[in-house]
Amino acid sequence: MQEKINRILHAAERLLATYGVDGIRLKDIAAEAGVSIGLIQHHFGSRDAVVREMLVSASRRRLANWTAQLDGVEDSQTRLRLLLAGALSSRERCILWTESCAAASRHDFLQPLVSQTNDEWRRWVLETLERGRVDGTFNLHASAPDTARILVALVDGLMVAVAADDAGTSTESASTLLLMAAAPHVGLDVL
Repeated sequence: MQEKINRILHAAERLLATYGVDGIRLKDIAAEAGVSIGLIQHHFGSRDAVVREMLVSASRRRLANWTAQLDGVEDSQTRLRLLLAGALSSRERCILWTESCAAASRHDFLQPLVSQTNDEWRRWVLETLERGRVDGTFNLHASAPDTARILVALVDGLMVAVAADDAGTSTESASTLLLMAAAPHVGLDVL
């Protein structure tokens, strides 16, 4: 049964990237997942509940990825580079995040989920900045919390550019721009 639930959540995630939250319908999720609408209603109750659980699941997956990505990496500069470049790892991820943020502005039930994901990611960035400040790698020009907010805002803006394919912005070019923009904030010439 868990395999079917996972298929439903992944189908909802793919549809979110294509149609946005407001364009997702239960019948589309059912068709994409290869299950009945009744099965979805039995496990989730409503379309909004599927979307909510899909965002929770995606957030957990991202947290697990960040944890695995940083496991055993002690160098603060490498950790920050991995976090920043990893945020722009795929266009689909950028689209999903952009759609999630846009939907959270219209749907109260989504806002806490988006905020929680952002808080978790900002926590990883903040922890890395503080670590680098203590070990002498970083010379922050603002407080660590303010620098973390600046870097998260840079990531969010570049995610929008990648999602919208603004001027052909690829994940690779966005990652390069992000690292160039972040370096002076942490007191480095190159990140």
